[in-house]
Amino acid sequence: MNVNDANAFASMLKAAKLKNNTVRLGNFLLEGTAGVSSRIQYNQAGLDLLDNAHQYTFKIYQGFLQLSLQLYLNVANHYRLFAYTRMGKKQGMVFSVNLTTEKESANAIYLTQKIRFTQQEQGDKSLSAVKRRKKQILLCEIYRKMGLDVTENNDIILGIFDPMEKKLVNTSAEAFLNDFIAVSILKGHFQGNKGYSLDILPSYQYTDLAPDDGNADSEIQLPQKITEKQGKRTIPLAFRYKVLKRDNSKCIACGRGTNDGVSLHIDHKIPFSLGGLTVLDNLQTLCAECNISKSNRFVD
Repeated sequence: MNVNDANAFASMLKAAKLKNNTVRLGNFLLEGTAGVSSRIQYNQAGLDLLDNAHQYTFKIYQGFLQLSLQLYLNVANHYRLFAYTRMGKKQGMVFSVNLTTEKESANAIYLTQKIRFTQQEQGDKSLSAVKRRKKQILLCEIYRKMGLDVTENNDIILGIFDPMEKKLVNTSAEAFLNDFIAVSILKGHFQGNKGYSLDILPSYQYTDLAPDDGNADSEIQLPQKITEKQGKRTIPLAFRYKVLKRDNSKCIACGRGTNDGVSLHIDHKIPFSLGGLTVLDNLQTLCAECNISKSNRFVD
């Protein structure tokens, strides 16, 4: 991604508004106010392309949770969108996404990241790996129930940005803003070292979070490589962009699009579990609501 594309994305996001400074977490609302009272990472260093446009303070039962979104060129020479939180004296990064361009679809920027945990537990390293994996399974399931697009590899796809049109093609800027903040706050809760927790969620200290699937510490780096193998369940990012463009960024079931406030997912017409292939003719655009209601059925 070049600096012009980064500035275009930043301009779009700066113009977006978090309605009533309130973030929706599924069926829950977390009310806040604009601005923060503390220094958080680089929010006073002049590096942020967002110019501190998205800083919020949320009242939770433990006190005031401050959050700052920052977009800048990191040490790896990638533009990256970060979410930093501060709770009392504890601050840190809770979530981030690269503004990544796939070479197979150079005119699209993918805002996607693997959901994983890196915290080490004291004592048995194998126990740490199991606990990280269990937290990953539970958190990704929570994201899916919120209607977010999470792949079977635990990659969350928050947005696909078209720098030519200077807009997101699978969601609105406002929905992306809410979702990014929601994902970040929930991730920080499960990290367990950011000084806060949410009483609407299981404790990150609970050891029996989810069944162990025997894959305790699997990690697949993003951006994922595009594959042409039709027998793969994972839908390549380039395929997602092509299907969205083909379907005019509208749900083929209800006809709604991003202007109607819905987020769009890419779905197998014939489910993969029923023999459907990952080819363009077997992929369709569905809004989150229609995709959830479809479940594992074939709907043409």
